[in-house]
Amino acid sequence: CHTAAERCLAVAARGGLTGEICFGAGCCALNRGDERLAERALEQSLRLSPQGVYAEQAQELLETYPWRNWDIPPRGARGEALLSRAQRAMAAGDLDQALFLAKRAWKKSRSLPIALLLGSLLPPNKALLPLKWACRKTIAQQQPFLMLALACHRCALTDEAYQALMMAYLLCGSFHQVEKFCLTAWEIGLYDLPLSRVEMRLAASPASADLLRLKYLCLMHAGQTEKASRTLSALLELDPDDGSALRYKRHPESVQLYPHFSPWLQILAGRIYALPPRLKPGPLNRILHMTVMALYPHVDAPVIYRLLCPIWQKLAPAERKACDEERHPHYPLSFSLYILLRTGHFDQARDMLSRAPGKKRALRTLRRYMQWMKKE
Repeated sequence: CHTAAERCLAVAARGGLTGEICFGAGCCALNRGDERLAERALEQSLRLSPQGVYAEQAQELLETYPWRNWDIPPRGARGEALLSRAQRAMAAGDLDQALFLAKRAWKKSRSLPIALLLGSLLPPNKALLPLKWACRKTIAQQQPFLMLALACHRCALTDEAYQALMMAYLLCGSFHQVEKFCLTAWEIGLYDLPLSRVEMRLAASPASADLLRLKYLCLMHAGQTEKASRTLSALLELDPDDGSALRYKRHPESVQLYPHFSPWLQILAGRIYALPPRLKPGPLNRILHMTVMALYPHVDAPVIYRLLCPIWQKLAPAERKACDEERHPHYPLSFSLYILLRTGHFDQARDMLSRAPGKKRALRTLRRYMQWMKKE
């Protein structure tokens, strides 16, 4: 019962956050698909209770969980920069500018985030191309198939919409993914399919209030009001304080999944983000750590420290700030190339350059470093 767990954690957090509460919040965030909050909560769990009951589990999750990582394709640095600008424009509500930048990004580079952003901004008939491309490239992710199913449905492509929805059906893993699948299926007008998926999950977790809530909504959408009423009674018997269930009881005409996000998790998120981070290294510490990890086992850490620090001191303040931002990948690449060349690892440098995005900018930056050291 994810919602009940979030509610209990939010109430417990009124007395102050603990490592145990943060660990529970991290697990709940993972079930909701919020990896950013989950990672921050697990790190705070280790900071607050480094020897706590869940410390080992938190460390294991941080190290082994398959955190989503969008790889930048070769020669895709420009496209990723345009994507970042498009996302900021979309967050600011400027959809026209976001669409313009997303189209430019798509011309420069083909990647999953660009395809999904275009799919959400373009009209359905024009969104089919990038969404079909995204589905071909990432057959293990549910979101592209859900978006493709909706776009096909809006274009009256019934068979293609059903096929995409069936692929999404097979990719339902977490409760959050089951929720998204149900929302898409209801919008398309299919009710038996989400009901069968929810009942399969209920067979494994019969006491889940969240799954009972989804079953109630599936039955209501399908017009099976008597079964829905019995399901709602079972839900309220299991969790009398479930806010959504109480709302459905007062307003039987409401068949929406409310809320689409957890208010209790949002309360926890505000408290977790307000805490200081687990570690507070400066930009130089971060870039040194990143370079040591990137060059292991070819170059030892003391050598990296000796070669990289003089370069860092010559950078302008604006360059240091840009170097610390994830949307400027050519800086870490140029540092690694510089150290590999200085230490005679030419084959490793050539291999790294062949696989990395942003080659031109990295090489220009690398030439500057070489000129500085030549003057020295």
